[in-house]
Amino acid sequence: MWTRARRLTLGLVVLLGAGSTAHAYFLDHDRNFDVRLRAYSQATVAAEDSREKPPDISAGDVVSQRNFYNPEFDANLTKYVRWMSGTPGLSLIGPDEFKFRFAWWGFYDGIFDYANGKWEDALRNHPRARQSESDNVNGESFAFNDENKNVRNILGKRNRINELYIDYTKDRFFFRIGRQTISWGESDTIALLDIQNPFDLTLGAPGFFMDIDEARIPLYTARTTVKLLDNWGWLSSLFADMYVVPGPIENTIPITTPSLFGFPYSSPGRDPQTANLPVGVQNLLHIAIVEQQPKRKWSESRWGARLTGVVAKDYTVSGWFFRTYPEQPTILLAGPPSITNQNIPAVQIDDRGFRTPVCLNADGSPIKAGQVGKTPGGRTCSRAKAVVTELIRRLESVAGISATWFSQPLNGVVRAEAEFFIDEVAFIPHVNQNPQVQVPGGTKTQNSIPKANYLRWTVGYDRFFFFRPLNPSNSILITAQHNMSWNVDSGKNTDFRNLNPKPGKAVAGPAGEQQPDTNWEDQYEFEHFFTFATQSDYLHGKLEPRITMIIDPSGIFGFALNFPYRVTDNLIFAPGFYAIEASRRAGLATFRDRDQFQIRVTYQLN
Repeated sequence: MWTRARRLTLGLVVLLGAGSTAHAYFLDHDRNFDVRLRAYSQATVAAEDSREKPPDISAGDVVSQRNFYNPEFDANLTKYVRWMSGTPGLSLIGPDEFKFRFAWWGFYDGIFDYANGKWEDALRNHPRARQSESDNVNGESFAFNDENKNVRNILGKRNRINELYIDYTKDRFFFRIGRQTISWGESDTIALLDIQNPFDLTLGAPGFFMDIDEARIPLYTARTTVKLLDNWGWLSSLFADMYVVPGPIENTIPITTPSLFGFPYSSPGRDPQTANLPVGVQNLLHIAIVEQQPKRKWSESRWGARLTGVVAKDYTVSGWFFRTYPEQPTILLAGPPSITNQNIPAVQIDDRGFRTPVCLNADGSPIKAGQVGKTPGGRTCSRAKAVVTELIRRLESVAGISATWFSQPLNGVVRAEAEFFIDEVAFIPHVNQNPQVQVPGGTKTQNSIPKANYLRWTVGYDRFFFFRPLNPSNSILITAQHNMSWNVDSGKNTDFRNLNPKPGKAVAGPAGEQQPDTNWEDQYEFEHFFTFATQSDYLHGKLEPRITMIIDPSGIFGFALNFPYRVTDNLIFAPGFYAIEASRRAGLATFRDRDQFQIRVTYQLN
């Protein structure tokens, strides 16, 4: 077993080694082709013991040691296509600008390889419930034939093409085609309204534990921007923006990281296989938590359109409509009872829900129906039927409007935005997850997915000011924001809830009795929170401390303190501290026992 000191020392060695092997290259004399890089190595150490187990985290545990890399290549190809302007038949489409961009995104987190042995133990022995994904749940998941989520790959290693697109500009028209991101809404600390693109959830809360831009997942998109007019009375610089993410080509949604199983950024809770099934049927039934993937078809396409312009010379105003998937899924427990359903096969699996061709009795003979045996690797195995809980996202429509302006009375920039989310998937425990649908002779109704309409808005304020006692030479930036969400469909007879059960509360009783909806965390009709951030420069711009606070009056508080120090133009050393405190386990407070120290060394070429 490694000591905490040895683990931390290894993390620091990796950190310091990250900044010594990067180089930048300009590939031609005119600098039309250039290569850039942003790479960091980061170690995160728990500052407190976990209050609820799993996860089993102790103060001093290394909970993440991430090595992130983001190389980029840009090419300005304009001069290589100028011949089109003088060619008959092609002059009409000869571009004013023609560019290409490629960027890679990836990380390796060695937590399962060289951190505390408890993470390797969690990987091998938890969960018992199967977690997987499929775009054909009925055809694959009930036969344990869907794609199992490989936790080591999800939390330990990821690679992808982050950007791959061409830019074409001609007169008033601009086109960008390829893998890219689109950001129309506010995303100050927490991306409440900026949801055209999904977000990576491997570090829990995008924008808090992970940079918001780093967490955004690009999609293969066709986008165009058209300048409609320069100046017309009180209106100027009017643009139209449109994009489409073709469903047959792109169906990416966030990977919901393993929950309830004790991994570093999993929500607390017991393994459903052992917590929700009576001991006598745990070898006859096996719980599968399946993330439903969108099918590759045109009806699953995401798209949007926006108008933006300057009104009365001072107000930048935008209005838009788009179709997208929500960041967080809802859940649906499928019925009828698997144990009596003749259409659901009994499959030979081990105790984690993996199909196994060999399962033997103690005498070495193959097991029969109802018997329990061992795999050649020593794991318990049996023939079981799947009890499927689906994680579901469905396309929703969003209409929004925003305005930004400089206010003379407030001496700062004011930002205001509102979006109406139409038919968003929601959660009412006795509607989505009534366990009686799996009890023979239980309720005859089937679970379903309720929908709700949400009005979400934000008002922000940004200002630079001087306070000489705190910083005698540089200004201080303060940004404040109030975020609000109103569930329009909430009422006395419709009790919407968050997906997290309250600490110590069960979601199913003996023999599958439905527990009260109040066992789940409240989702209030009106939810709101404040974000505050302040930042300044010291030591001639080398030190840029930043403080971020998230305050939810319902009982959630988040605090982040960062001290980026620029050692050289290319090397940045950034220690930090993150803390969350809460009286309820919802939203950011899902990770309320993840107080942690963080050390990051970044090497960048820009």
